[in-house]
Amino acid sequence: MTPEDRVKEIISNVMNTAPEHIRREASLKDDLGATSLDRYTILMDIEDAFSLDLDEVPEEELEDKIVTVADIVAFIKERVGE
Repeated sequence: MTPEDRVKEIISNVMNTAPEHIRREASLKDDLGATSLDRYTILMDIEDAFSLDLDEVPEEELEDKIVTVADIVAFIKERVGE
């Protein structure tokens, strides 16, 4: 499973929507309707799924860098060195 597929699966589980309805350019907040709690849950699930430690990432950076699904995928690839 690609990182993008895994991210879409995580988002679909949190947002109760089918992964195939989640586009790369979809905004978590504007397009998918994610609340701040949803975003937090998505990030924690991503942290677990990709063995990341997001505690070291400033909250402002996460807010700025993680807006769309593509942003999350790029962020993960940057962190895991893909």
